[in-house]
Amino acid sequence: MGKSITFLGKPIFSKLINLLDKDKIDKQAEESGTDHYCKKFSTFQHLITMHDLWVTSGCNSLRKLSCGIVS
Repeated sequence: MGKSITFLGKPIFSKLINLLDKDKIDKQAEESGTDHYCKKFSTFQHLITMHDLWVTSGCNSLRKLSCGIVS
């Protein structure tokens, strides 16, 4: 019996995103006022984008991630 090459199920990135509680993040953003002047790019979307960049770039520390963004 060979290994299946078809992909079944959700990608790991999607599973990690589903672990985040969007309501809690939105509540914290509202309390801190981070989305006050936001029109299109909310705090939650920013978090997802940063996480995606971290996963795809293979960074294993926040310092490497920030250096990658700066460069």
